Amino acid sequence: MNRLIIFLWAAILVFGIPATGNCLMAVNANVTYLIYNQWGGTWQDANKNGQDDSLMCWAAAASNVLAWGGWGTTTYNTTDKIFQHFKDHWTNKGGYTWIGYEYWFDGLSSPYSTMSVVDVPGGGNFYPTLNFLDYYTGSNRGNLMSAVDALMHQGYGVEITISNGGAYSHAITAWGFDYIYLNGIQQYTTIYVTDSDDGVLGLRRYPLIWQDDKWYLGGTYSGWRIANYQALEYLNIYGSGMATATPLPGSWLLVGTGFFTLIWARRKKGAQG
Repeated sequence: MNRLIIFLWAAILVFGIPATGNCLMAVNANVTYLIYNQWGGTWQDANKNGQDDSLMCWAAAASNVLAWGGWGTTTYNTTDKIFQHFKDHWTNKGGYTWIGYEYWFDGLSSPYSTMSVVDVPGGGNFYPTLNFLDYYTGSNRGNLMSAVDALMHQGYGVEITISNGGAYSHAITAWGFDYIYLNGIQQYTTIYVTDSDDGVLGLRRYPLIWQDDKWYLGGTYSGWRIANYQALEYLNIYGSGMATATPLPGSWLLVGTGFFTLIWARRKKGAQG
């Protein structure tokens, strides 16, 4: 018995006492989360080509989310085709991504005459039997990265609007992020996005900095902060068990709700471009 006790104490001294829980398992270890690794599909990246689309980043981001989320149609079955549909039916001005989502559902134009509006009727309206707000959420309040994290884990494609703090804002599409655990607290370090303005087909990775209760990007977007997110739940194309819908032939959850964002959008002066 004495020899067994001595052996056990020696093992503890050599190998250490096993830790309980998970808080020590990922200390300072970088972890990457990408939404399509959990839910299927892959990133989407509609890019402007300079043909009457210079201010339509909101539509490009909406196209990415719609394409990834399975909201396309037989005709508009890629993000580029969806983006082209927006370009064919909307004026080249700034706008809001959530309006693009809603247009895809019910064909409605923007209520803001100073922003992008439908100038060629007969587009959108691919899911008129569905309630757009059943699938949408958005907010400009709180810890926006925590909200984006939770939404992605629930199967929402997420557009984020970044702002330089002045008159300019820009819509990009978020696909994932890196984080570490420090003292048991999850801390975001980078974000993966696609951007209609960068001239690159593929993911871009930007540092994240928490400052003054806001998330700022680094790199070429240094000084730009995440101002809001506008997210759309995906359709059942990857086996989630969610309700499915068939498109007709073509011619804010955590901090806010869809209704909140509709109200917020009416108060916000700047549009994405």
